[in-house]
Order: sequence, then C-alpha cells, then structure tokens
Amino acid sequence: MNAQAMSMDERIFVASHLRSQLTRLQHVLDVVEEKNEVECDFTHESIKEIEIKLRQLRKLCAN
Repeated sequence: MNAQAMSMDERIFVASHLRSQLTRLQHVLDVVEEKNEVECDFTHESIKEIEIKLRQLRKLCAN
C-alpha cells in the first residue's frame, strides 16, 4: 500500500467532515444518555446516516 500525504485543502476538508460527524454522533449520545425513553428509530437512522457519511469519506481518502 502506497501512502500519499494529503494536501492542506484535503486535510481541512477531511477534518471538517470528521468534526461534523463527531458532532452528530455526540448529539445522538446526548439524547441516549439524557432521555428515559429513547426512540430506536431515531438512534438507528442517525447512526446509519453517520456511517454512510464516514464510508463516503473513507472512499474519498482511499483514492
């Protein structure tokens, strides 16, 4: 596997998208921890969307 360094623009882009998903995941965690009744649909869909975004970012970084 040949590693290639990211440009500054790529690093900023990746960091921004990782921060965005981290924020969304933190929100889901806050909801799960704070509410007595957590909607499974909300949790499932939120995690699914985050996973899709992370997978897209991973594919972008692999190219």
